[in-house]
Amino acid sequence: MRIKSQIFFLYFNLGLLFLVSSCISENKAEEIVVDDLYLPDLNKLYTYYDLLNSPYQYRNFAGKLVRANRDLNSSELYVETAALYHQAGVTDSAAIMLHKAVDHGLANPKILSKLFGFEEIPSSKIWKDLEKRLDSIDLKLKNVSNYDIETEAMTVFWGYFKRALKDTAQAKNIFKEYIFKGPKALRDFYVVRYVNLDNMYGQMINGSPEYYKYLEKQFNVDSVNAMRNKTVTWMKRFKSIYPSAVFPKVYVVPGILNSGGTATEMGLFVGGDMYGKSASMPVKGLTSWQENAIMKLSDLPGLTIHELMHFQQNYQDNEYADTVLAQIIGEGVCDFLVELCSEVPMVNDNLIYLEDPLNKEQILNDLRNDLLTEDNSKWLYNGGSIEDRPHDLGYTMGYLISKSYYENSADKKKAIHELLNSSDMLSILEESEYAFLLENSI
Repeated sequence: MRIKSQIFFLYFNLGLLFLVSSCISENKAEEIVVDDLYLPDLNKLYTYYDLLNSPYQYRNFAGKLVRANRDLNSSELYVETAALYHQAGVTDSAAIMLHKAVDHGLANPKILSKLFGFEEIPSSKIWKDLEKRLDSIDLKLKNVSNYDIETEAMTVFWGYFKRALKDTAQAKNIFKEYIFKGPKALRDFYVVRYVNLDNMYGQMINGSPEYYKYLEKQFNVDSVNAMRNKTVTWMKRFKSIYPSAVFPKVYVVPGILNSGGTATEMGLFVGGDMYGKSASMPVKGLTSWQENAIMKLSDLPGLTIHELMHFQQNYQDNEYADTVLAQIIGEGVCDFLVELCSEVPMVNDNLIYLEDPLNKEQILNDLRNDLLTEDNSKWLYNGGSIEDRPHDLGYTMGYLISKSYYENSADKKKAIHELLNSSDMLSILEESEYAFLLENSI
């Protein structure tokens, strides 16, 4: 039985290698026949994800992701597949997927510790080769000069958008063409933000087309490039206080008005659609949250640095990883480090709200109750869904906790390292002025 099992996994891995190797090559855009390519609807694909509870189910679902990714070749999906194979105990298949992720743009040299924590990495050749590739990426990304803002996805988008607006019956097919023929980074952005073509159509064509038409004239690529110098200055300051820093590319892409920035394993994505604020901005089709969340182009450096900090984060606290505490620190650290790198004190509506003693007392009491739960509904990503207080107060409380921890620390460089790599989120809170929030919580 043991031999049969070994033979099964041998053929399974060989079949997997064949399937992966049959994915489309990096052809020139004009050679791609989009109608023949498969683009997964990730909402449907992930329907049963939370129900997985056995090695067989993890392995089976990983196989589905391989097939779903056969044409898209998203490095994000390859990483997700690797995590599933790891959970299934099929370690070499996990390595194969991570090699494929590197082939298609993965740029996070810490991906192994991010996925596997303190677990020992196998010593087989396929894993050693992977570690060498990641070391090479790390060496390259340690230089601030590796950072660049890539705006091609925005530049080429407008032609597709105009075609889709003119022929709405074919709009989804036109957006599919954009995903496959546009810059390679779009394939990862599709996975983390677009998710399916319905979302693109729903926002860009059906929801707020007037805003996107306005944005084409409002969004100036030269102005984006002019922001580069300020961002580089801030990155150099960060490098001086955190020598382990890495600097991936920043891809400016047309989003669907739901995120200003996203850190992925490929690099940092900035939603160019979220930087169109002006007095003449059309608001038809925008939600109140979108109207308020859209920023000025001058806000781009701060958002870029915030997302850069997410790219550095490599937390190893498995016990509290999913708690409100860990989540607000994860966001608040990024805001605090923007302040530290820019040398510009943070000022926003949330901080002003908390200056009122009654407001702050209520918020602190609520946070004490939720701190070690997984319910972040009062704290994060709740723009448009919360009415009794400002949205996203978790960012602000995480910022205050992180800043207090840093100011209380004698060794500032060590404090920065802990804020980005902690294996004990409780200790960050305990060593800040907000330690009292833990009273009666543990």
